[in-house]
Amino acid sequence: MVYGQQQPARRTVPAFNPRSATPSSATVTGNSVVVDTTRGTVSRPDSVDSGSNLQTTVNYSAKDSTLFDATGQIVELFGDAKVDYGDIHLTAAYIKLNWTTNEVFAKGRYDSTAKKMVGLPIFQDASGRYDTQEIRFNFKTKKGFIKGVITAQGEGNVRGKTVKKDAEDNLYIRNAIYTTCNLTTPHFHINASKIKVVHNKQLISGPFNLVINDIPTPLALPFGFFPIPKKNEIGTSGLIFPQYGEEPNGRGFYLRDGGYYFAISQYISMSLRGQIYSNGSWGLGLSSEYLKRYRFGGNFALSYARNRTTSLVDTATKPRNDFSIVWSHSPRPRGNSQFSANVNVSSNSYNQLNTSLTSGRYVSNAANSGVNYSHKFGQYVTSSANINVSQNFGKYNPVTNLRESGQTNISSGFNLGVAQIAPFALKGGTGRWFESFRLGLDFNAQATVNNTLRTVDITNLGFPVVTSLTIRGDTLQRLRDSLAAVANQEIYTNSNLIPMTVENLPTILKNAQVQSRYSIPISLPNFKLARYLNFTPGVSLSGDVYTKSLQYTYLPDRRAVKVDTASGISATYFLSFSASMNTRAYGTFFIRAGRLEAIRHTIAPSISVSYTPDLSSAFTTTLSQFRDPYDTTKVLKISRYRGLGGTAGASSFTGRAAAISYNIVNQLEMKVRARSDSAKEEFEKVSLFDNISLSGSYNPYAPQFKFSQVNFSANTQILKKVSFNFSAVFDPYAFSDTVSTPTGVYYVPGQSELYQTGPYVNNFRINKIDKLAITQGQGLAHLQNLNFYLSTQFAPKDSKKPKVAPNAKTPTEAAELRHMNRNPEDYVDFNIPWTINLSYTFSLTKFTPIESQILQTLQVTGDLSLTPKWKFSLQTGFDFSAKAPSLTTITLHRDLHCWDMNFSYTPFSGNRYRSNFYSFDLRVKSAILQDLKLSRRRGTSINY
Repeated sequence: MVYGQQQPARRTVPAFNPRSATPSSATVTGNSVVVDTTRGTVSRPDSVDSGSNLQTTVNYSAKDSTLFDATGQIVELFGDAKVDYGDIHLTAAYIKLNWTTNEVFAKGRYDSTAKKMVGLPIFQDASGRYDTQEIRFNFKTKKGFIKGVITAQGEGNVRGKTVKKDAEDNLYIRNAIYTTCNLTTPHFHINASKIKVVHNKQLISGPFNLVINDIPTPLALPFGFFPIPKKNEIGTSGLIFPQYGEEPNGRGFYLRDGGYYFAISQYISMSLRGQIYSNGSWGLGLSSEYLKRYRFGGNFALSYARNRTTSLVDTATKPRNDFSIVWSHSPRPRGNSQFSANVNVSSNSYNQLNTSLTSGRYVSNAANSGVNYSHKFGQYVTSSANINVSQNFGKYNPVTNLRESGQTNISSGFNLGVAQIAPFALKGGTGRWFESFRLGLDFNAQATVNNTLRTVDITNLGFPVVTSLTIRGDTLQRLRDSLAAVANQEIYTNSNLIPMTVENLPTILKNAQVQSRYSIPISLPNFKLARYLNFTPGVSLSGDVYTKSLQYTYLPDRRAVKVDTASGISATYFLSFSASMNTRAYGTFFIRAGRLEAIRHTIAPSISVSYTPDLSSAFTTTLSQFRDPYDTTKVLKISRYRGLGGTAGASSFTGRAAAISYNIVNQLEMKVRARSDSAKEEFEKVSLFDNISLSGSYNPYAPQFKFSQVNFSANTQILKKVSFNFSAVFDPYAFSDTVSTPTGVYYVPGQSELYQTGPYVNNFRINKIDKLAITQGQGLAHLQNLNFYLSTQFAPKDSKKPKVAPNAKTPTEAAELRHMNRNPEDYVDFNIPWTINLSYTFSLTKFTPIESQILQTLQVTGDLSLTPKWKFSLQTGFDFSAKAPSLTTITLHRDLHCWDMNFSYTPFSGNRYRSNFYSFDLRVKSAILQDLKLSRRRGTSINY
């Protein structure tokens, strides 16, 4: 059935049937049908002829008039004409329908007043929208012929003089241009004689050249291929063209970031990229992004690089094998389980040799990673598993201009906990004292791997120990004929630090430590003393679980001890009794000067006592041939688990232990009057110090060094703008400056071989002695470590408010938004007028009173929007340890509508060549034409 529709009142006119006696023409005006009476009257058949080729209803309307030609079966629509047929929608100033050929023709009309064409045809179907000057389309064959077309394809649009459209939605365009600029006269376009759009998935062109502002350029290629991502897809699989250029840090010319992109599904994508340099360096990288709406999302990147140097100074330097693993996983909480990950692991030199000079990772000296999973079983039982990686890339070396001696610590753990229950609680109880008795269970296992290789843990070893803190020329020899079983602490404190590289992984994994511990906490009723003191007693049963143990055999002929390793699961146990007491006190000092009303001091002291009885006989082997070095009336006892990773039973192996711990937390606030009488509150609270804390402990049963180090920390916000953090560690013991060390012998757990150290005679050393510093005239304590950090940001008030992230319309846009959030330094926000960030870091580590290391850096970053389209940014700083400026980059950005221009100058790159470096980039914003760019990079190298 064919319907004729008219506005404003709508009425239906049946389709014409050639076998009916119908007039040859009729005109519909207003709400009436005007018929040529010389030809007869309009007949209304019951239905469309069974021979019609139309598969659904055609609805049409016109604002001015509709003309019917019954003989030729033609309908002409004038003025805002509309035709709808299934998913096909056509609007134009003039539309002509031919039912005989099943064709529709549309065009605009010339407006003599405006002196331009108006009502140009707009054609829409499942394949997209087409803005045209003239169109002819066949409803049956789905083929069409278009003149002057403009159609959106992905992020760009295609324009052509003549277009043919086939039944499979392929477009054949002549005299075509392709651009991602949405202006009527685009700033740039690709000009091609022929372009084919295949199923709205890809655009293929013949020979083309680049035109900028209607000026042809000599940039041309024989053919072009442009994938068009669909709205429900992340993208289209295809080649990633590499970048080219020259690096100023010794690797030479390069082709990098080229490879292949895999659009696996709308939920996950992956890319494989590589890089190669003219000096022989190369690298590979695998990255992936995934997103499951309302469930989880994340990204993963794995990189490997083999870097060579071409410096004449470092000709003997071996190639560096660098790697990086980055993984971020963000879940949506669901049920009783939760999994999250934030991984950032790399080799020490990866950030400086394999990242951009403008990247924040280039100047980073630390990285932390964590993967966590937790699950709750019912109301009382919980379990969790985690993997944590902590990296410090080491101290700056001014010779190589790299950070060396970095430390990496990898730990994985599992925890199973049972919340405390009250087994003696009575239903409807009255709160009697025994009802407060509670007990629980906590079990955890942990494996630790690091690149600091230590032979064995010497804490409470049981052998005579020399307490030297420094080593000068230690040598290790295999023991063949030993006469004593003596260990020197120098052997163990001189840990072997090896680089965290692929080659060293087998050695590092072999050095892994495994720890397992269980604990059964028992809570006793707590109560108050003198109304203000909270007193809490406690009892705990805990221990370690081992998969190995040590067996000792005395060798009479050598007067030495042979150590063997035995496999098998065994457990230790020990009891611990504890009590803690805490309170909180307030003091107010009324000043009433100006707006200042008073200052309030809050102090929260706490003290705890723990005691562990002697259970060493159950876990040690007695060697009657040797005397205890700390009590010669007793024979020597050696732990069967020492050095195997245990923690819980460590103190029980050498007898009873106790600890008295203290912690004092302070807060300072001031109370000021409001600036205005109309304020909601008469007074305001201003924090002077959020936290000032002092902590330490005392072990009365320790054989030496009963006092622990004293920890001090403070932090605050100065004027609500400057973040201040301070921490320090003090050692209360004195130092001496000479010692004479005899030849020493020590053992290695798990091996049946003994080693010894070379002799030391009157070597000059600085040693910590078991005497308080104040008794030796060395003050209250020695400073061991001090850290100081200041940071602030200056920006307009509106820019500091958190902004709501815009909703992505497609997965492609969502992926781009996630990349912007993870890498804000790669993008420029022209909406913020200006920002300035300042930070100062100071770190002092004292190994001995005369040996120390100072790290001190000042970092400045900022940007300024000169105009709505121009932006200036600066990143700089000074490394006081290296006595040189840190990475300094000056950048100028220009927003060119559909283009981005970026000029960057690096006077101090911080790399090993101290290069002056600049780069210029002019590129199209659209990701589909990301390789349409002009890049220039130059650097001046000066070898040190």
